[in-house]
Amino acid sequence: MDGRNIVLIGFMGSGKTTIGRKLAAKLDYRFVDMDIEIENKAGMKITEIFSKYGEPEFRKMESRICEELSKAKNCVIATGGGVIKNDKNMKLLKENGVVLYIKATPEHVYRNIKNDTTRPLLQCDDKLAKIKELMEERKPLYESKNDITFDVSGLNAKEAVERIMSVVEGDSIL
Repeated sequence: MDGRNIVLIGFMGSGKTTIGRKLAAKLDYRFVDMDIEIENKAGMKITEIFSKYGEPEFRKMESRICEELSKAKNCVIATGGGVIKNDKNMKLLKENGVVLYIKATPEHVYRNIKNDTTRPLLQCDDKLAKIKELMEERKPLYESKNDITFDVSGLNAKEAVERIMSVVEGDSIL
């Protein structure tokens, strides 16, 4: 192991945090949730950042965290769902990391977050329709910015981690 990070990208609610925590434990890596890092540094929840300062300010904070994490080693990093919208962020995260796309169907995501009221971009009447719209918009970015894709649709976190571990260990990507 040369200290490379594992960077998890994917749509909100795809399981990046849950999978990331379990994967980090298996690898004996430090787990970092970018959204929690942003909240800690800002001293407020993401919903507050969005309502007080807007998405552009949140994205600036996200970029600063990407810069910090590009220097980290032996971490499993769960990114925010929109991190892929900024090429510089992805370039920074790839400097010392392998990027895994945690892919899921809109229905899988919806099941995971249908009762979650903390997602600023999903404050609407038809969450499933909004999920489909945003996923379609971001799909080319997720697909072009990753090193390896894992479709977790229909899998629980334990099964997803087992599948990821078999590739991580088998391909010696770390």
